[in-house]
Amino acid sequence: MTLFESYFEKKEFDWKPGLERIKKAVEEINLKKFPSIIVAGTNGKGSTSHMIAKILKEHGYKTGLFTSPHLFRFNERFKVDLKEIDDEVINDCFKEIFQVVKKYSLTYFEAAFLLSLSIFYHFKVDFAVFEVGLGGRLDATNAVNHDIAVITHIDYDHRDYLGNTIEEIAKEKIAVIKNNIPAVVSENKRIVKELVLSKTNKAFIFGKDFDVADITVSIEGTTFKYGGNTYLTSLIGKHQAINAVTALKVCETILGEKFKPELLNKGLKISLPGRFQLIRKNPTVIFDVAHNVDAFKNLFKTAKEIGIKADVIFSGLKDKDIKNNLKVIKDYLNYSKGTLFVTEINNPRGMKFEKLLELTRKVGIEKTERVDRIDINYIKNETIITGSFYIVEKLDGINRI
Repeated sequence: MTLFESYFEKKEFDWKPGLERIKKAVEEINLKKFPSIIVAGTNGKGSTSHMIAKILKEHGYKTGLFTSPHLFRFNERFKVDLKEIDDEVINDCFKEIFQVVKKYSLTYFEAAFLLSLSIFYHFKVDFAVFEVGLGGRLDATNAVNHDIAVITHIDYDHRDYLGNTIEEIAKEKIAVIKNNIPAVVSENKRIVKELVLSKTNKAFIFGKDFDVADITVSIEGTTFKYGGNTYLTSLIGKHQAINAVTALKVCETILGEKFKPELLNKGLKISLPGRFQLIRKNPTVIFDVAHNVDAFKNLFKTAKEIGIKADVIFSGLKDKDIKNNLKVIKDYLNYSKGTLFVTEINNPRGMKFEKLLELTRKVGIEKTERVDRIDINYIKNETIITGSFYIVEKLDGINRI
């Protein structure tokens, strides 16, 4: 366990809106000395952020990457050239900012962001990529100025914090576009594009300024055409092709004449746990951290395209739209003829077994069973495990590297 984790172990894990604390802390440590990219949106942030970082690395730039949440280890949140930062460096950098964290009573996420600035300063990165945690306007990652903003697909999630309409949610997220910086916008509804154009005159919009063609999806990855060339990303799904060209456009924009298309296939090969991740063959077992309706639609659309007819193991958090998520699962199970297994996440936000089973009955899923722990080595049928980042805690036999 790192010193950071030890410090926050007994503290309340909460979200305090407002940037006053983190802005003062950032100004005090004064370690943001590198150009940066901020990535906001509902779905695709993690995938897009990782591909941007990998492409920049392949161009020879030392690149920091800050993402959240983590699956197995706190260290996953901090990478330089796609390598996790070890405990020793995290501890040393946390010691450097510890008094500032205490002085301003920073939350877990605010302190993690501040720690990322310290780590990237320590490594003297050429670029840093920051994935927004929640929303954008009041997120800690928005406490510093960035050089380019990325808006991935925006849909419904975190309605309690962000609003009940796409317009309200989008306003919160595109607030990361400040000072007329360039913005690269993935596939989105018209209102999102209009709001972006009200924030900057340097917008590059999917479907207008860049596009993707000839997408082919397989269990090995996704091929597509961009700019007349064919590329392969190791990530699986048509939505990942869109995330990939978004990442390409970002790097093309920020690097200008130094952008080299011949490096892109290497730049698009990344390992990202929890994104249509094949965790077992024979039978096929997929692990995916989808937790909102839009992500579930992409997940099961991809499964159908590949021809996976699976059982589903599902759980979720109380603050998610579980009922509508289950409706998407029901449609898939009608195709796969599989069984739904529900499990309970060991988290205060986790929905209880009884409530999960009640909702499955309400949406009309007939073949439902309750399960506690899941050992993937004993799964007998094709299976998709999904619903939350936290469901990974219920899995035995999964590679935690």
